[in-house]
Amino acid sequence: MAADKTGYGCSACPCYGHIIIREGIYDKEFVEKWTVGFDKLKEHVSKCTPQWAESITWIPAENIIAATRRYALYKPSVLEWGVAIEHNTNSLQTVRAISLLRGLTGNIDIPGGDILGMNIIRPYPVMANQLPKGMIRKRIGGEQFKLLCGFRALIPSAHIPGLFKAMRTGDPYRIRSLLIFGGNPLVTVANSREVYQSLLKLDLLVVTDMFMTPTAALADYVLPAAFWPEMNQIIELPFVAENAVFAQQKVVQVGLCRQDEEILIDLAKRLNLPCSDETLEDILNKRLEPLGLPFEDLKKKFMVFPPHEYRKFEKKGFRTPSRKVEFYSKALERLGYDPLPTYKEPPESPMERPDVAKDFPYILTTGSRRDEYFHSEHRQIKLLRKRRPYPTAEVNPDTAANHRIADGEWIYVSSHRGKIKMKAVVTKDIQEGVINIDHGWWFPEREGPDFGVWESNANVLTSSDPPYDPAFGTYQLRGLLCSIEKVKDK
Repeated sequence: MAADKTGYGCSACPCYGHIIIREGIYDKEFVEKWTVGFDKLKEHVSKCTPQWAESITWIPAENIIAATRRYALYKPSVLEWGVAIEHNTNSLQTVRAISLLRGLTGNIDIPGGDILGMNIIRPYPVMANQLPKGMIRKRIGGEQFKLLCGFRALIPSAHIPGLFKAMRTGDPYRIRSLLIFGGNPLVTVANSREVYQSLLKLDLLVVTDMFMTPTAALADYVLPAAFWPEMNQIIELPFVAENAVFAQQKVVQVGLCRQDEEILIDLAKRLNLPCSDETLEDILNKRLEPLGLPFEDLKKKFMVFPPHEYRKFEKKGFRTPSRKVEFYSKALERLGYDPLPTYKEPPESPMERPDVAKDFPYILTTGSRRDEYFHSEHRQIKLLRKRRPYPTAEVNPDTAANHRIADGEWIYVSSHRGKIKMKAVVTKDIQEGVINIDHGWWFPEREGPDFGVWESNANVLTSSDPPYDPAFGTYQLRGLLCSIEKVKDK
């Protein structure tokens, strides 16, 4: 699809549906036979014109039209996305708007299109049925964010802002301890200062990791984590779809390093929890039962990759109440959510917050991935750090010229929540008026316990405050407002 650097573009995806329907380039046979709610969708997107989308995304209308035609007409086609579309307060409807394009064009489970998983093994057991009566209702966010925390959630989770709030305030109840496995929330979770305050309120913080991080430095106990060669595990490709599975095999044991599952199993035994007598291999074997292949045998084969069966929906339909692709979702409607994909202006944008935009006139997008690093990992590895030694902020040449900023100079990037220091990368690859910054930065070479975590940490600029996505509880991490200035001190 057409490139967007504002952080708002994917939320305007109903426009793509508008073009496909208006120009009659949808798959009429598939839509008639395998979808419901087409007429309602058609009416719903009638006002989502390319000109409307251009005003939101800054992408020229003709580019939007060209990209839409390419996807709809050059079949088979695949739609791919990253986490950016979920880093906003309208993530459910953004994902739905993109996903439904597959239904409009019939690019579902066909050779060269977006395939549905074979689900060749059982999912990892979350064991929600083993919870004592009434415990599910106590999950933080469960009553409000039903697709994240409720009974319909794929992997039920607590709402992260609510979790940290409970640590700080005791609302709705006090959280006294936290176990973190391979995470560094002081750097990777929004509003780092609130995260810091929350972690300090805990009675017990345990971190399992391979390296000392700013979060681990706050812990009461740091447990040595296992690296890939020290683990037994099943790896599905791709995640959730399970079209292939292979055995991750333990080949070495270094010191006291242990993998997460073994630690949790031992904790379950100490607490006498249900099914705590099961070993990790027992769990892996149960997951592999549909293949009739115990984990020991999978290790000998290394990988199992059955031939893919296309158009499975022709036999079983889709996994929806109607057994069809639901442009209009009655299930979402019953849960109190919009049944059709709808655009909503981000809560912190020039349109919604002109008072903030007055002092912070640029669009800030955070979280860009870099090949050398994964979130906050690997900055202590000399070879990778040599390739990318500094935290960077991408700035358009015209924007940089307005501030007399040259490529490679240090700049401050500020929001109305804080200020960080980054090295400017002046490039035409970024839209004028948009600032794109790395995330996950801390400095392992600096003195602990904070390791310079406040200097260039993107989440000093972000907020975990409401509004949240009604279904998933996500908050705005991209398309925020910021300002920049050159660092004058030498």
